[in-house]
This record gives sequence, C-alpha cells and structure tokens, in this order.
Amino acid sequence: MKMKADYKFFVMICLGVSSLVGQGIYNEHRDVYLSTEEMIQSYGYPVEIHEIITEDGYILNMYRIPHGKVGSKVNQKPILLMHGVYGQGENYIVNGINNGSLAYLLADNGFDVWLGNSRGTQHGRKHISLNPTSKEFWDFSFHEIGMYDLPAKIDYILESTKKEKLHYVGHSQGGTVFYVMASMRPEYQQKVTLASLLAPGGYEKHFTNSFLLPFTVRHRELTKLADVANIYELPPYTMKLFQMVSTACSTAVFREICVFAYHMVSGGDSGELNEQILPLVFKYLPTVSTKQLLHYAQTIASGHMRPWDYGTKKNMELYGQPVPSDYPVENISVPMAMYYSLGDNLAFAKDIEDICDTMQNCVRKFLMPNEKWTHMDFLASKNLAHELNEPLLEFIQDFENAANLDGF
Repeated sequence: MKMKADYKFFVMICLGVSSLVGQGIYNEHRDVYLSTEEMIQSYGYPVEIHEIITEDGYILNMYRIPHGKVGSKVNQKPILLMHGVYGQGENYIVNGINNGSLAYLLADNGFDVWLGNSRGTQHGRKHISLNPTSKEFWDFSFHEIGMYDLPAKIDYILESTKKEKLHYVGHSQGGTVFYVMASMRPEYQQKVTLASLLAPGGYEKHFTNSFLLPFTVRHRELTKLADVANIYELPPYTMKLFQMVSTACSTAVFREICVFAYHMVSGGDSGELNEQILPLVFKYLPTVSTKQLLHYAQTIASGHMRPWDYGTKKNMELYGQPVPSDYPVENISVPMAMYYSLGDNLAFAKDIEDICDTMQNCVRKFLMPNEKWTHMDFLASKNLAHELNEPLLEFIQDFENAANLDGF
C-alpha cells in the first residue's frame, strides 16, 4: 500500500511542477492510457490473446494480429516476433503512431502476426506452482527462454494455424534465444522458414560499452551479492519504477531529462528517436531476471557464448566438465537474415558478422545506412518504416518467391 501511495505522490509532483512552469503535458502520446488490446484495435487491427504453458510450468501470454485492416480472413503466413531483455511484445507496436509498427506492416501484407512475451515480463509473471515473489520463479536466464519459451510458442502457433513452418523476427535477446533454441534443440530448425534478427545478442568478443563493461568484470561478485541480498529481479517489481518514469516523461518539465537518459543508455543521439513515443516505451519496460543480466555478463567476460557457468564443482555435476561447452551455433542451418548497425553499443557489428559467418546459412547482412543508428533505433526510430521495416518485408517476400514458399 505504501508503494502505491508513493507512486501517486510522485505523479502528483510531476504534474504539479509541470503545471507551475506553465507547460503542462507535452504532446502527450494518445496510446499511453490504452491497454495493449485497445491500442491495437485503435489502429484498426483485430487482436486475440493466447495463453501458453511451457514445459517447466511458466504461463505466458501472446498477442495475435491475425490479419490486416482489410478483410476478415486469417492470413496464411504465421510469424513470431520476439523482444529483447528489457522488452516485450508491445515493442513492435509502440511506433504505430509514426507508421513504424513492424507488426502492423506485416499484418497488412499477408502475415498472421504473433507477439511473443518471455517469462518475467508483464505478460509472463505466472507459473503453475511458483510465485513471482519467490527466488525459484526467477531462476532463469536467456538459456531457459530459448530452451522452453520459444519452442512452446512455436508449437502452439503451428498447432493453431495448422502450418508446418513459421517466420521469426527477434530483436536483441530475441536473437540470443533463437541461437540457443536452434543449436540446442535442432529439431526446431525444421519449423522455421527464415529468421530475421535485429541487432541480435550472441558473440560478445568485441563488447566495449564503457558503462557496462566494469560490471561484467565483476560478475562473480555481483552474482554472490544478488544471492545474499535476495535480488532476483531488476528493478524490483514493487518499485513500479518504469510506470513512474513513463508518467514523468509525459510532463514537459522532465522531457529533456528523459531524452538525455534514453540517449545515454541507448548509445547516443543518432537523430532517429521519435521522442513522442518515449512515455509508451517506458510503460512497456518489464522487470527482468537478475540471472539474465549476469548471464550476458558471463558471456562478455569469458568471450564464450555458452550456458550458465555455476563454477567448477556444480559444472562437473551438471555438465560433466569444469566449464560448459559453447552453444554449437556452427550447426545452425536455418536461413538467417541479420540487421545491424555501426552505432550499436550493445550488439557490436563485428560480433554479428562473425556469428553470421560461423553459421551455415546466413543469407543476408543488412547494415543500417545511418552509421549512428543505435540498439533502440530498431524499435523507436522515426524513420523505422523506410529504413528497416520495408527492406525487411521486401526481403522476406523475395526469399519466399525465390523458394516458391508462398502460402508455405
């Protein structure tokens, strides 16, 4: 109750200060107060909510946009869109007001669109037996998302649509978990026609982010600290931090602070940010498992993309060796299209090119034309429709035509 009161007080302060300076709410985004379903419907699209249960008991929601604005029949080409670490399915629709929604573009062009959500997001805080306030609920990283969440979604979609294959799009961690699934559960490679990855996380040998690098060096100490302090999700859900930030970013007095913070985290001002959608972006930031973040820290520090390193003793018990083996990404044969940029300070261009060269069937390397294009520009750019979404759609269509896959 106290946290709810603190949140209301914070909102009153934001609005009160803004009123005092005579600026009020700045160009407020019309979608901020809508639910996800209401937002999709407000743009003229149908929407369904589907619930799935993973092999290890997590209950996850997916949003489905079965067809575009025109017509009423379900489109014949299913496609699954997956988000990054601090993201969820709404990432692909928040830019709708700027005609930058990839989900809407795909729905209007023959695709049956499914917006995936991983465990721990606002749409994945349920389990058949575990409580999200427990340590056990949060004992997962991107490994489990790739091993269990993605296969459950793919199986559900293909069963629902009676199709044998689907298309896949993944941003950031959405790429990482695809690598995990495709390499560790290779049977799922036969269920994917083409994987289009946007700034995918994977190899991290060239990671030089000056803000995050010091934390990766201390990942062992941070893991112990998180365990001792019982910090299993970041930020703690009870703080309602991102909801408060979303409200603050809707006020004129905090606008520049929000823009500055966004640029600092995302890698600088590329000139691409659609500032109007910032409150909406923050609204849909979930908390994440601390283990997810620390697993990336392990990957960066070790230079190896592999399952969670528990230390020599437990590694011997679980893996039969002192350290886990690298994910066998060289065995991935699914056609892969990579979209990446030179200005990305989280998924570095050289690492993406290297993993693309390692895999058997990397069919496209698409370097964003703006050299300052950042990690978040793949979702929030004001030029997203022209610079990324349209080229991505065109390539998928060309790929289908070349392989005579129309309608699968």
